[in-house]
Amino acid sequence: MSFGKLEIKFADGATTVVELTKSQMMLGRSADADIPINDNQVSRHHALFLCGPEGVRLVDPGSANGTFLSGARLPARQEVPLPDGAQLRVGQTMIKFVAAKVAEEEKVTTAIKTRATAPAPPSPPEPKPEPKAEETAAKHDETSIRQRPPTFAPPPSPPSEAAPAPEPERPIGPPVGMPLDQSSYLKYLPSFFSANEFLGRLLLIFEQILTPLDRQIDTLHDYFDPRMAPPDFLPWLASWLGLVLDERWPEGQRRELIRSAVELYEWRGTKRGVSEFLRLYTGFTPEIAEPGVDGKNAKADQAHRFIVRIKTAEPDKINRELLMSIIDLEKPAHAGYTLEVVSDK
Repeated sequence: MSFGKLEIKFADGATTVVELTKSQMMLGRSADADIPINDNQVSRHHALFLCGPEGVRLVDPGSANGTFLSGARLPARQEVPLPDGAQLRVGQTMIKFVAAKVAEEEKVTTAIKTRATAPAPPSPPEPKPEPKAEETAAKHDETSIRQRPPTFAPPPSPPSEAAPAPEPERPIGPPVGMPLDQSSYLKYLPSFFSANEFLGRLLLIFEQILTPLDRQIDTLHDYFDPRMAPPDFLPWLASWLGLVLDERWPEGQRRELIRSAVELYEWRGTKRGVSEFLRLYTGFTPEIAEPGVDGKNAKADQAHRFIVRIKTAEPDKINRELLMSIIDLEKPAHAGYTLEVVSDK
């Protein structure tokens, strides 16, 4: 699924187009970036694109030179929705965002133009008039006398299919952004070492080994941000807050749960705590009624019980078992409840 595309124009005039096909795509100078940018003014992890059904949002994780939208610098670590046609600048690289619907319309328009300009198929030849029966019989008698029995040559043998040539092996090169002729570590040594070509090539060995480690250390703070941490790191990050993530939750809701964990702990066991936890999972704010408290004529069996009502357009798609596990975790230990999932139509 494509959430849109980025039309990228580099400082040297070269252009490329990148499709946004994943829920999270990192742009930067790092070798592991989803959208690599070879620009010295771009950080290793410069910007993060968050893609979903609601659209595409952009997060600047705190890059050194900043990310600019229509000339204005974006605030660090804040999600900013991208409108169709948004003009971005990172370093000396210009980027134009094209929304998914617009990109599909361009493909359809191009296909229509291609069909319109394609040459029309040739018209079939007109049938020749059939000869009269008398002329056909005379020609047949004359041909049968003169014509010898035909001889048929054997059909030509089919051409042998050549085996496909093996693809050449791709050479394993150094990490992106690393020099090829001499090591950049020379600038940390006294100046007279710069004239030693052998030393420059020797230090390249150590730089090629240490550069990926330096980049990981440079982006270590991303591992502690629930919005940018790798998916495999989320359970460990949640364990720091005493959370046990349910794998049945979508990845986006699990990230939001970790972000809101501290606040949820403050309201655990209250009406607000149950409501906020259910909102994080379903996206809808539930209705919570307490007949034993709100009702004027409350009965004795309604004491310490409450009703949770969730209204949604598609009740069958709601996982009731998962909702009940959330309520059991957040409700007061002595209280009972009734869960109702109804249609909002």
